[in-house]
Amino acid sequence: MNELLVLLERFSPGYRDRIEGYPDWLIDELAEAFGRPLPGPYRDFARDMGVNGGPLLAHVRSYDPLLDVAELYRLSPQSELPPRRFLFVFGDPDPLAPSPYWLDLESPSEDGDYQVVRMSFGEESWKQQHRDFVSFREMLFLWAMEYIHLPNFPHHARYLRGKGQQTVTTEDLARILEKMGFTRLPYPRHSLLFERDDAAARLYRRPNDASFEIRVGMRNTDKLKHFQAVIEDNTDLEKSVWEP
Repeated sequence: MNELLVLLERFSPGYRDRIEGYPDWLIDELAEAFGRPLPGPYRDFARDMGVNGGPLLAHVRSYDPLLDVAELYRLSPQSELPPRRFLFVFGDPDPLAPSPYWLDLESPSEDGDYQVVRMSFGEESWKQQHRDFVSFREMLFLWAMEYIHLPNFPHHARYLRGKGQQTVTTEDLARILEKMGFTRLPYPRHSLLFERDDAAARLYRRPNDASFEIRVGMRNTDKLKHFQAVIEDNTDLEKSVWEP
């Protein structure tokens, strides 16, 4: 978690002063309510950011390990909850079709971490889960870029690789970005993050899926147009019709 906090502090100086976590003895109350040990990366999160995660978590709700998550397991009818192989971590604020975030404790990924899935509450709803991130830690790193750093840049573009006949790979795209002066961050390793003095980029991949998307933010509109020309001349990625 310290590596994530270092990144957040670099993206937004003073970020550590805006967060608050729980001591271990209180986090143990959630483990007791859940009925099995908590994954190490989640405990680290609860210890550093469980009470207040700052702007990183402004787009989710119900993430407090005690006031939200433990109470969920204490008070919710068993018929509303998925099997205990899934640990609720963040709520979805969508009032019409909420799809909260859960850790799948039967899908290990890296260093004691697990894949992140999204699914609604309700009997049998866990059978329609969607796998969103290869690990809890990777999700937080990608959110740091998406919600904290990229908004600092005024000009944006987004490109997609679908499941069809496109041939460009993430490594192909990484090499193109590095030739344009981007530096690849050492983590994450499934999805990728890149930085340049005047720009930043986030390449996102779902678990077990060849499709991906890249979003770039730049300070200069002419340099963004140059970036787009390079991507469109050298890859078969499709420009997104949606605003980044």
